[in-house]
Amino acid sequence: MLCTIEDKRGEPGIAEAARALGIPLLFFARDALAAAMPGATRSSPRVAALFGVGSVAEAAALAGAGAGARLVVPRQSKDGVTCAIAKGGAEA
Repeated sequence: MLCTIEDKRGEPGIAEAARALGIPLLFFARDALAAAMPGATRSSPRVAALFGVGSVAEAAALAGAGAGARLVVPRQSKDGVTCAIAKGGAEA
């Protein structure tokens, strides 16, 4: 699944990516991402200033992976797109 912050709900590129990949798209509130922050490897002052939480990519990946989540691929960024991959539950 593709996960991000609720603030990005209107961004067409995110919805297009989920459709192209054939995966669900989940949006998380800032408080859900803040709760996932302890598992994040990085916090960005720029992201914190924009969204009120220090991580979107890693925190959203962790929140989407659920209980026992761990990062498999930490935040990667290229050409304005940032992503992270997490596993959770029995897969972690």
